[in-house]
Amino acid sequence: MNDQKNKNKLDFLKIEGLTPLSLGFVTGFYPFVFFLSNNFYAVNSVGHIAYFLAFFVGVPVLLFTLLVLALSSIKKIAKYRKQILFVSIIFITAFFLSFAATLLIKKKILLAVLVISILLSFKLFDRFKKLLILISIITLVPLFKLGYKVYDYYQKNTWIQPSDSIEEVVFKTKPNIYMIQPDGYVSRETMEDALYNYENSFYDWLSKEDFKIYKDFRSNYPASLNSNASLFSMQHHYFGSTLMPDFEMPYARECISGDNPVIRIFKNNGYHTSFVVEDEYFQQNKCDQLYDYTNISVDEIPYFSKGDNLQQDVLSDLKSAISLSVEKPRFFFVEKCVPHHVHFFAEGDRIKKERLEYLEKIEEVNIWLKQTINLITEKDPHALIIVLADHGGWVGMNDYGEMFSTQKEAHIASIFSNICAIKWNGLPYDEFDEGLTSNVNVFRTLFSVLSENKSYLNNLEKDESYNLNNEGYFKEVVKLINDDGTFTYQKLKEAEKTSTK
Repeated sequence: MNDQKNKNKLDFLKIEGLTPLSLGFVTGFYPFVFFLSNNFYAVNSVGHIAYFLAFFVGVPVLLFTLLVLALSSIKKIAKYRKQILFVSIIFITAFFLSFAATLLIKKKILLAVLVISILLSFKLFDRFKKLLILISIITLVPLFKLGYKVYDYYQKNTWIQPSDSIEEVVFKTKPNIYMIQPDGYVSRETMEDALYNYENSFYDWLSKEDFKIYKDFRSNYPASLNSNASLFSMQHHYFGSTLMPDFEMPYARECISGDNPVIRIFKNNGYHTSFVVEDEYFQQNKCDQLYDYTNISVDEIPYFSKGDNLQQDVLSDLKSAISLSVEKPRFFFVEKCVPHHVHFFAEGDRIKKERLEYLEKIEEVNIWLKQTINLITEKDPHALIIVLADHGGWVGMNDYGEMFSTQKEAHIASIFSNICAIKWNGLPYDEFDEGLTSNVNVFRTLFSVLSENKSYLNNLEKDESYNLNNEGYFKEVVKLINDDGTFTYQKLKEAEKTSTK
């Protein structure tokens, strides 16, 4: 008798042989996998995955439960259950998929989907089960993409581990150190070349403030994540992927804002470390933080973050960080998302317009940089200050396709050229920084100066610069600048063969 009652209850929660769980899972799992496959390296914490499962799968299951109950209880609409199921399957899938793609509710698109699905339901209503099969088959595409990203993520990342004993370095001098990163700020040589063609007085101001400006300096990678990952690991990573390399690379955020050799070295030498940034981009995946102080707590970061939801006043936050009562030497990483690189959005004469926009941002960030450096000089007059951009401004190109495929020397310089200026503040650096040319070797050079140990310079990385090309369906890593600063165009595999000869 009880078995019959339970069976009746289960049948009550079924419609056309389908349960709300099966309906909700199929319609929600596709958007879930789609979203995760496109954002995995930024949203790979256990908390993220649980939250997204609840949203993308749990909510559709709840919606279909309510729908099934309504169709079972309201006789007037029960006769249209197949039509309603047909429309609901399409609309719920479209709603969550569009949100997964844009993190927005596209009202006009969804209205169009609703109207079209209603019209289709008049003739195709009895094929709603085939819709579920079709959605399940389509799900295999992002599922494969997610699979290789998970595979890449759990591979051994040797590039994060130093190639020598530098983590055992002992500093003989322990000044407070500030690394200021104006995103996308090019070097003087490139700023005055044809693409930018701009006289920028800030370089002269730095010289007057006793900064050494490093000529023809360059980044090793074209964008913030991949450039800073190599900066803090002090090694090349070649975009970190064994299968399908991309800008969003495995362990970049973990290396930058979480655990990395640079921060471990500072902490081993008794330093208090601070991470002061303009938004949550580097902390987006809520990885464990090794820094002692961060101006953005991972608990503040929304699960559906675009990387810039939390806009901070960096100068104000730096003042707060400096004012902390700390009886230790201190290291600060301070990042400002200006001037940034061009975004290829402008209409009309895009190159001309975006050049002017970039130069306006240069003047904006110059004011901020002077205020920041003056603040540090006032509060911490004996500090060592590094102004180091993460890459160039990308001025001179029309779109991402050109940025990924260009072989023009001026374009390559625009992508990789970046400012590097250091106020050594009396430290004897002359014997150590002669070969300092690119971001990947900045901290190794700094640690050699602080330890007065030149042996660490024996393991400098090559000052090569790498990009991705878009010649085929899958991007490949290409070397664009050689160790000696000459331009080239070699696929990574070819470059490795050449270097071993």
